[in-house]
Amino acid sequence: MSPSEEEFPTRTWAAGQVIYDFETPSFHCYFIIEGSVNIFSPRGLKLNTIGKSEIFGEASLLLDKKRSVMAKSGDAGVKVLEISKDYLLELQKSSPVLSAILRNVHLRLQDSNKQSTEYAAHVESLLKIASGQGQNNQLILERLDVIKNKLSDDFRID
Repeated sequence: MSPSEEEFPTRTWAAGQVIYDFETPSFHCYFIIEGSVNIFSPRGLKLNTIGKSEIFGEASLLLDKKRSVMAKSGDAGVKVLEISKDYLLELQKSSPVLSAILRNVHLRLQDSNKQSTEYAAHVESLLKIASGQGQNNQLILERLDVIKNKLSDDFRID
């Protein structure tokens, strides 16, 4: 059963607006009613796009940490239900097994996000080195660009 607008306040953001930034405290998580949200690493690597009936921002609440990623509204904006930290913690207390599963999944997700960011940084470094080597490295540059695009799908543009 999905949360409803009667239970939680709604929030909206126009296209491309920052919902929360890196290293900021977390007080809420969000359930998407309409639109989408893009999640970015601190280096600007697009990690994921989250859509209707999905939740985001819950990891920092469950792990009691500052935000480790940036969330920006998608191309058409987003409308969400704002879920309080207190509500999420009560839900967590009511099911210790579910709580353990969620914590484990979030820790794995953090590791995956960190690894993706590290790979993207390596590719960027190789691109810089190869671009300084002249025309002989054009094929290398093209292949590294393909790898970078496969890894990131898209980089944040400010």
